[in-house]
Amino acid sequence: MRSVTKAEAQRDLGAVLNAATAEPVRIREAGREFILVPAAEFAEAQELLRKERVKQLLHVMHDASQEAKANGLTEESLPELLKDE
Repeated sequence: MRSVTKAEAQRDLGAVLNAATAEPVRIREAGREFILVPAAEFAEAQELLRKERVKQLLHVMHDASQEAKANGLTEESLPELLKDE
């Protein structure tokens, strides 16, 4: 990962942006750090995160279904539970 100061980035922004198309670039300023991440890597990370969240949701849904079955909830009893009184 390339690392530059804020002053270096300001002096040669074009080079920093070019570098960021190939790899993350760390920009340092007064003890703080900012990271420019290539768009392709960012999109890939977002897709992996989305897939993980879907996997977690399916797991929760499966567990809820199993618990409902264990407690006697059936398709037939559902309308009675959901009706307005």
